[in-house]
Amino acid sequence: MSRLKSVFRGGISSYAIYGFAIALFAVLLATAAAVMLSGAPLTFANLLAAQLHNPMLLALDVMPFVFALWGQGVAAMSADESGNASRKKSEHEQSEKLALQAEARRLEQEDALTGLANRAYFLQQLEASLGTAQLNRTRVGVIVLDLDGFSEVNDQFGAANGDRVLKSVARRLSNAVENTGAVLARLGGNSFGLSIGALQSTKALEELAERMQDVLAPPCTLDKLSLNLAASIGGAVYPDNASDSYGLVNAADGAMQHAKASGGGFELVQSAMPIEDAEMHSLSAELRAAIDEDQLVLYLQPLIDIQADEVHGVEALVRWQHPRRGFLPPGEFIPRAERAGLMHDLSKWVLRRALEYNAALRKEGWSIGVSVNLSARSLLDPEFPDLLAALLAEYDVPSEVLTIEITEDTLMSDQRRTMDVVTRVSNMGIHISIDDFGTGYSQLTYLKRLPASEIKIDRSFVTDMLESDTDLAIVKGTIELGHALGLRAVAEGIEYENQSIRLRELGCDIIQGYYMGRPMPFDKLREWLAEWQLHHQARVVAVAEAGGRH
Repeated sequence: MSRLKSVFRGGISSYAIYGFAIALFAVLLATAAAVMLSGAPLTFANLLAAQLHNPMLLALDVMPFVFALWGQGVAAMSADESGNASRKKSEHEQSEKLALQAEARRLEQEDALTGLANRAYFLQQLEASLGTAQLNRTRVGVIVLDLDGFSEVNDQFGAANGDRVLKSVARRLSNAVENTGAVLARLGGNSFGLSIGALQSTKALEELAERMQDVLAPPCTLDKLSLNLAASIGGAVYPDNASDSYGLVNAADGAMQHAKASGGGFELVQSAMPIEDAEMHSLSAELRAAIDEDQLVLYLQPLIDIQADEVHGVEALVRWQHPRRGFLPPGEFIPRAERAGLMHDLSKWVLRRALEYNAALRKEGWSIGVSVNLSARSLLDPEFPDLLAALLAEYDVPSEVLTIEITEDTLMSDQRRTMDVVTRVSNMGIHISIDDFGTGYSQLTYLKRLPASEIKIDRSFVTDMLESDTDLAIVKGTIELGHALGLRAVAEGIEYENQSIRLRELGCDIIQGYYMGRPMPFDKLREWLAEWQLHHQARVVAVAEAGGRH
């Protein structure tokens, strides 16, 4: 009975109606044929009589119902098959969706090169471990490992072979910490991190560091070459050295840097950390939050075209209004950002805000440029030009508006890789400025191949050029050298009018300093620009009137 109910659960189907009609027509046709064969006229009475007296026709009378039932069964079977197919398709689509979501999560958590956890996921897992440790009153250990002399591998054998070395190191470290419950990650570049929860003792952390050193001891085979790998390792423990994930990683990083300066090996942060070191580790963690929560402030300092006597552009300078430490200049937090691996995020924040301000000024009629200082880490990132292109497109700012300032030492750190990134940036139409020119050890044969647009004379030469013949000769020679190479000459640190007058006489193109304008917030810059425009319009009118009187 239940089976019959399931057949008719969707009501009478078209299959059942068609089957019933076809069978009924066949019965009527057979009855008419029987009457005609008997020689009787084809009337309703004769058809009925044939039905009542012919057993074969009586048997055929059940056929319409049989066909109707058969049609209903076929419909039910088709519906079941269709439902099963739909369910299977839905299950398949759901399975594919879940697989894609899992793959997306994996890519978000995994370092693309080594397959280890990436920095973001490492910090996320570390934060979870710290939460558990706080509840259970246990300890958490962190290790930061940095390969010694890795830049030489890239310099001598190229970035592709450097990546092969990093993959080999990742495999070795994975084998070293297998079955320990530790989370291993690539923090960036040639830096690796490890965290382990429920740490029994600092001795256990030291043993892990020793195992990591041991697996790196055998030479790394690179084609027919054999490379010896060494590493500097730092360790830190929660809650002894820091109370959050960023602080703990920064503490371990500080110990690693100290170990590197001492010749390598392993060093553990001591519980009695010097107050200034503890503050700096805390500062790094707070800087991460400041970047994420948009707590930084971008100041802008005018750049003046001294020959045309007009505003050429502004230089973007990041500042930090710390809630407890007050106003912090870049010298107090940029070094920590570099050591904590935050320069990429910090540079992105500065670029985004600088282009946002420039776009706003352009809407107000100010077609001026903006200069942004760049770190060595950005120049070694092959994806950096793509980031620049995306930000320029986002704010609808022409590429020629942007100038990237790079120090000589940054350019010389990894010539092959920096040349590649700088060339790609220049090909986009972005200007390249060599900052602090004359203070580094750059080679002119290398500098003349750089697609630079300008050189910036360091303030140390400009400050005393009116009192020192040597400094004056350096400034003059640098301006002439820049012009010989087809570059603009920019002088910074101008504090007095007589300095600007002398620089104009020497043929300097752009000047920058307190005499023209101090670094200022965006709103103050808009006021400064309005005052500049008002003052110079009045000057033009005065000159025109004086010319008319003559």
